[in-house]
Formats: sequence, C-alpha cells, structure tokens
Amino acid sequence: MYLPSLKKILGESQFPGQQENEEVCLVIRQHWFVFFMRLTLWLLFAAILLATDWYIGRYAPVLANSPYAEIVSLIKSIYLMFLMLGLLMLWTIYYLNMQIVTNERLVDIDQHSLLHHKISELYLSRMQDVTAEVKGLFPTFFNYGNVYIQSAAEVERFVFTNIPNPTAVAKLISDLYEKLPVDEKQKGRTE
Repeated sequence: MYLPSLKKILGESQFPGQQENEEVCLVIRQHWFVFFMRLTLWLLFAAILLATDWYIGRYAPVLANSPYAEIVSLIKSIYLMFLMLGLLMLWTIYYLNMQIVTNERLVDIDQHSLLHHKISELYLSRMQDVTAEVKGLFPTFFNYGNVYIQSAAEVERFVFTNIPNPTAVAKLISDLYEKLPVDEKQKGRTE
C-alpha cells in the first residue's frame, strides 16, 4: 500500500493552511518541564500498579490464590490499559499543542483532548502589543512562561502558554511586526 508523504499532501507548505508566500519563522511547543510534571503524575499512578503486588503478597495473600488471582489479574490488566491510554493522551496532547509564528501571522493550535482542538490565527498587522511573562520558581529556573499578544481582532488576547524562552519569542514577534510595511500596519488597525 502506498502512503504519500506529508510534503506531497501539503505541497510546499509546512502546516495546513499555510499561504503561498508565508515563511515559518518559529514552531513552538510547551516547555519539556511542563510535560515532565504531567508525566511524573502519571508515574505515580504506575507506581500504584507496582505496589499492588507488594501489598497483596504482604497483607492479602489470599488474593494471590485461585479464584481471586484471576480477578486481581483482570483488574490489573484493565488498570494497565487505562494507564497506557493516559500516557498516549499525555504525549498526543503535548505533541499536537503548538504555536506557529510566520512572517505574516500567528497560528495557535490548542489540542484540548484527543477529539477536541481549536485553531486560532492572528495577522501581525492586527497586533497591538506583545508581553512576555515568567512567573514562579520553576518557570524562572527553566526559563519558560507565557506570551500575551494584544490585538484589535475578534480574539482580544492571544496567549502562548508555558513556552520556552518567552522573552525571545516576544522579541521575535515584535521584530516581525516592525518589518511589516507601514501601509499594512495602518490597514490592520482600521479593520
């Protein structure tokens, strides 16, 4: 069976909806530490599965014998299945949640769950202000935070959440705005 490559499907574009003369400047995902914290919580639930064998052997040895052993094994298998599903969801949501900065616009793809996502875009000409925020101990130590883009468009505030190096991203967005022609900036403010 022949599966066409993504480049053939999308043409020369790097993401769906990319315009002909649009150049991708930056693709950002949440900082790895945010994913690591969620993974740590998942590992806690995995540890519960491992602790059940110790607990049953020490405090409930009757559950290790037939017919209870089969029931315990079935429950552990179902728990393991949901645990793997949880890991798949964690990775999928992390990987599909992204922000794309191009020379013409900002694209924010928010993956809320496996079956629910939202795509927002903001043309740089409609941008009014960009702010970077790093708040807290871990964000300061690992250099991640939020970037807020104020606009005159329908969505007043565009937020890139928990991204690495938010100050550099805000500077890049400001620099791209400054490179726009003056008439395009004026047109964006009046629309």
